[in-house]
Amino acid sequence: MRKFIFCISTITALSLLFYIVRENRTIDTISVHIGKPYEEVSRDSTFPIKKKTVIYPSESPEPDSIWMRNPVIVKFDDPRHGFTLPPTKFGVIGFNDWKVTNITTSPMLETLPFDQLVPLLNHVQKMLKASGWVPQDNHFTWINLDSEIEKNALQNLLFKQVVVMTLRVPHKYGLSLNIKCYTRCNERDPKTAKYLIDVSVGKDFSNQ
Repeated sequence: MRKFIFCISTITALSLLFYIVRENRTIDTISVHIGKPYEEVSRDSTFPIKKKTVIYPSESPEPDSIWMRNPVIVKFDDPRHGFTLPPTKFGVIGFNDWKVTNITTSPMLETLPFDQLVPLLNHVQKMLKASGWVPQDNHFTWINLDSEIEKNALQNLLFKQVVVMTLRVPHKYGLSLNIKCYTRCNERDPKTAKYLIDVSVGKDFSNQ
């Protein structure tokens, strides 16, 4: 039975990897990080930045935000702490004084059942850990999903509340992963519920 579960998990992970690689070849990218100037975001991205920019109507008009509503890949292009998220259909980049101040997006194109959420969440966690992101304080740890007990515990918790992981690059960036049950949650049926991950990035305002 354990071998069977391992095989299923391996197939799911490989399917996720194939999906990410395949989609990355055909979808526009946005290359961005906190503090990056607007013109550099436009230069480094294949997404039509200037066409999709919302302009703030001040005396000297300047970019306010960019909204992503079609499939796009968000690349956080910090040379040391960068990462590339799987494709998404949702994203907002905020600007102030012509520089990026915040990013809100998701590593998924649509809500997913729990058995597909788990390998995706593991993928995102490993990617962030490898890029030097750390839990905000000593009382917070990464979400461990190695065992069925841990997976069931997370799924039961998501029926009750949003689970928030808070990470940081000390004195530079802050990031939160919001994992939530999104559709058919009131039924509390693991077979029908679907889930969503939100990613928000900004400056690190922690005093630690």
